[in-house]
Amino acid sequence: MLSIVKRLLKLSGDSSNRLKTAFVISIFEGVFSKVPFLLVLYVLIKIVDGSIAMQDAYFVGALIFISIVLTAVSRRLVDGFQSGTGYEIFSKERMKIGDRLKRFPMGYFSEGNIGNVTAVVTSDLVFIEEHSMHTLSKIVSGYISTVLSAILLTVIDYRIGIISILTVILGNLALKKVQRVGITHSSIRQESQSKLVGAVLEYVNGISVIKSFNMVGEGAKKINSEFKRFRDVSIDFEEKFIPPMLSFENCFSLGIGLIVLTASYLAFNKSLDISFMLMMTIFAFQIFTPFKVVGGVATLVRIMETCLNRYEEINNVSIIDEDGKDIILTNFDIEFKNVTFAYEEEKVLNNVSFKVPERSMTALVGKSGCGKTTIANLVARFWDVQKGEVRVGGHNVKEMTCDSLLKNISMVFQNVYLFHDTILNNIKFGNPDASLEEVIEVCKKARCHKFIMKLEKGYDTLVGEGGSTLSGGEKQRISIARAILKDAPIILLDEATASVDPDNEEHIQMAITELVKNKTLIVIAHRLSTIKSADQILVIDEGKIIQKGTHDELLEKKGLYNDFWQRRLKARSWKIDKAIN
Repeated sequence: MLSIVKRLLKLSGDSSNRLKTAFVISIFEGVFSKVPFLLVLYVLIKIVDGSIAMQDAYFVGALIFISIVLTAVSRRLVDGFQSGTGYEIFSKERMKIGDRLKRFPMGYFSEGNIGNVTAVVTSDLVFIEEHSMHTLSKIVSGYISTVLSAILLTVIDYRIGIISILTVILGNLALKKVQRVGITHSSIRQESQSKLVGAVLEYVNGISVIKSFNMVGEGAKKINSEFKRFRDVSIDFEEKFIPPMLSFENCFSLGIGLIVLTASYLAFNKSLDISFMLMMTIFAFQIFTPFKVVGGVATLVRIMETCLNRYEEINNVSIIDEDGKDIILTNFDIEFKNVTFAYEEEKVLNNVSFKVPERSMTALVGKSGCGKTTIANLVARFWDVQKGEVRVGGHNVKEMTCDSLLKNISMVFQNVYLFHDTILNNIKFGNPDASLEEVIEVCKKARCHKFIMKLEKGYDTLVGEGGSTLSGGEKQRISIARAILKDAPIILLDEATASVDPDNEEHIQMAITELVKNKTLIVIAHRLSTIKSADQILVIDEGKIIQKGTHDELLEKKGLYNDFWQRRLKARSWKIDKAIN
């Protein structure tokens, strides 16, 4: 049980001194709480002796009042040091885990870990935050109060003291059995919860597909199954605690009975003063209460330990830039040197080499799945290459921290994600310190100022999660405005006009023109007409560069690029003829 105290102290870091101060104050709280029992003994002795007087009543009343006040003040100080510190600790931990997540290799998020990460951030940390300090207080106070009570009883009468100590030892052994049950079944419960969260996320993210294929009932089968499984696991979790908890409770019932029986026996045999016997009879029902409270939080402790285990597992995942340094780039060329890369066993790039000079435009062309997007992801170091080097500004990206690399890169992709926040804050994501005037200026360049001003609250309009309240073209222009505001020297562009209507395409093309001025640009091309002016075009097939040159140079050669171009010309003339009966 005390292991959770050690883990929470370790987690608290610099704030651990405040928690330790609370532990010291808990000792004084325990002492003050025992004063009334000593005063009861004092009154009983006076009554038995027949020497009780009014001044004794005033004396005892005053001391009881003072002890109650001091106990309350001590409790307030303990809660202040612990509860306030707890919120500070987990505020920092959330920022810490957020920083680590953005530095994980992207492969981590495609290995079935999304549900686990979501459960840790949304459930585990919340559970620990809500219960840890309260539980910590009960454990520390429970142990301290029980030890002080046992010492007090031993001082009064060693025989009663031995019974109380043996009862605590027996109760502690029973508590260990409770803990063993918790260790086994709390991990099963948390695993079930993680799977449930993953199933819910999958269902919500795929709801449009499920509805479009009229598979709402079929799609719900998995999530219903996970809900039922979590229900059954949770019920089983509670049931498994019943037998060991009954044993734990019975230990103290046995201890109380032995103390009362022994005290009565000793008193009737003139071996114990009657006043002490009466006091023991009263005190026996209180001595083990704090320790029974410790047993009462055993379930919470086991769940907390499992939550901490999962949280620590994420904290122990190796970050991609662990050995990186903050490097300030002085030029912004990009170079691939004999790069080979695979997603697990699937090889995507095979010995790829090319160079993108600073302030030039390079287009990537090829069939779906040939490795175009992978090249852009490797430049941003979302993954690390297995062989070869990716160099930016003359530095291997593996030598750099993610922050020092990514501050020089802006990315605009087809699938735009906007946060559930105002349009202003979504755009300022590219530069949080930007003024409203600067935001308006880039929005005019990105051709989105007009439609923003037509919205009910303008730049303060709240965007639905993922940008659900805006059209695809509007989201694209906002994402381009965000990129312009960042003003990074390197642009990675997954051609944003590939899936928009002609009206939006014109606006987006003008916005992109503003974005890429004097930048080092890599474009993943879908429409060949948009890359005719590229400084170089790389034609990729099955993870290799099979052609390289300008638009005109590649058209002169017989090859894949020429085939793409001819197909594109043919597709432009395609039309639907009226059916002839």
